[in-house]
Amino acid sequence: MKPALFDYYRPNSLDEAVGALAASDSSKVLAGGQSLIPAMNFRLSSPSLLVDIQGMPEFGALTVDSGGVRIGAAVTQSTVERSPDASAAVSALRQALRYVGHLQIRNKGTVCGSLAHADPAAELPALAVALGAELAIHNAGGSRLIAAGDFYRGPFWVDLEPEDILTEAYFPAPPAGTVTVVDEISRRAGDFAIVGLAAVVAVDEGTVTSATLVSFGVGGKPERLATAESAIVGFDGNGASDALYDAAFQDADGALDDGHATAIYRQEALASVVVRAARAALDSAQDGRRNS
Repeated sequence: MKPALFDYYRPNSLDEAVGALAASDSSKVLAGGQSLIPAMNFRLSSPSLLVDIQGMPEFGALTVDSGGVRIGAAVTQSTVERSPDASAAVSALRQALRYVGHLQIRNKGTVCGSLAHADPAAELPALAVALGAELAIHNAGGSRLIAAGDFYRGPFWVDLEPEDILTEAYFPAPPAGTVTVVDEISRRAGDFAIVGLAAVVAVDEGTVTSATLVSFGVGGKPERLATAESAIVGFDGNGASDALYDAAFQDADGALDDGHATAIYRQEALASVVVRAARAALDSAQDGRRNS
């Protein structure tokens, strides 16, 4: 299929980009286009104007410091995945990106595009929530920062107005003494997750002391698993994991029931992934002590 007719504009500056968005009745920002273009081809999205920000220097920066990783709106997923500095600062970015589509997709798709698209089964939005990422939004009236946890409202629905551009995302480095785990279950490698988890787990002397657990693929947006976050405290991998499993199962109450999986399957699968992630975090912490 082919998209409906649309106008195309390639601005030379951020001001030109937001001006074009503000002047159009129906516009979309084009960065990697790996979700937008297929949606247009199937007539699921019919913008009258595409504002192409690829190639704009201010959107192409990947900056790493001791505090975290700052990713411009046009930085591709494979650029971040292949960056040793980004992986050293926030190793979970590479963990998450290895699940995103296939290499050809990651070569064109952008990190910020995935965050803004807000597919419920996508890895990067959940990781952004788990790590407390900050997103920079710009429009003709100025700019603002928003926490990733406040950005997601529902399936493919975020705190962006039609004239807004997500200009960059900042992923902070996880706190010392924590292990970040990204895990999921999908039908095949490269498919969207049936269920997934982004977890930041604090471990001390072989015991979990706290955790941030964020599911994806289960509901309409990334969701904190509050019951499991309480149940995981004190988990050392030696005792029974039933309490943690049951807590995660309870958190997934109301899971999606669709052609990919039933709700009960998603509850059971998520509970299993949470237990698996807790054990992986303990193993990783132990390996870190051995190598220190």
